[in-house]
Amino acid sequence: MAQFILVRLIVYCPTAVSILVSVLDYLNIPDSKENASIIVTLAALNDLDQYEIAGRQLLEQIGVIERIPQKLTARTEITYRQIRKYLVGNSVLDLGCGDGNIGKILASRDNLEVALADVYKHDNIRNIGLFFYRIATNGIIPTNRQYDASLLLTVLHHANNPIKTLQEAKRVTKKDGRIIVIESVYGIQDSSPFGQLSQEEQRLANIFFDHFYNRIVHYSEEKEHKVNVPFNFNTPEQWKSIFKLYGLEEIAYETLGIDQPIVPEYHTLHVLVRL
Repeated sequence: MAQFILVRLIVYCPTAVSILVSVLDYLNIPDSKENASIIVTLAALNDLDQYEIAGRQLLEQIGVIERIPQKLTARTEITYRQIRKYLVGNSVLDLGCGDGNIGKILASRDNLEVALADVYKHDNIRNIGLFFYRIATNGIIPTNRQYDASLLLTVLHHANNPIKTLQEAKRVTKKDGRIIVIESVYGIQDSSPFGQLSQEEQRLANIFFDHFYNRIVHYSEEKEHKVNVPFNFNTPEQWKSIFKLYGLEEIAYETLGIDQPIVPEYHTLHVLVRL
């Protein structure tokens, strides 16, 4: 299914090549147009694993991988600035924390009590020294403690059951606390190249770049360490309806746009409280 979607992207969304060029330019990769065309064309390979391996090998050859760590620091800084003003209280749970660097900044700069949670423990977590919850296979966070704020930063579209993930965030957030969500969305109309695409083309572009970043840039041979990419994208309006349906009120909303040059997906920010 994923392979078919990626091939459809090549046919119906040539703008993906120009967006990918901007990523390679941001990383100072020479011959960015030629390399972007090769990467997108690789998506037509018959086997998805073969595509991921070939894509990763190409990124190593052209110097993308060696430039990623420095750019990830910039990504963390951008996200920190976006969420900091919406935090309340002294305790934070970063649900779907990945490498844990957002939590590290919140703990060190703002002296907040931060806990991390994810379905697997990233190698970087042991260097951070924050408490970590390993989320069970049924999606349950192994705690009954409630936090002043919970973070779901580009997490819901990676969940096989986004509703379950959202309900867990609600369960571990205090009644007067906040849940801060950043999501990759489609159905946007603005003057940006992304905004000029049709709704279906936007969805396909999100699929391509979500897979590209999580399964090729961050390629892993180990199946259990591969980032889950079920492509559960929604429009901002759909997310707002889901939040309301499950007892959450949206008290603040921001369109962040394609704010992360290394991950060119269109992001929105939602601040939620329990009803």
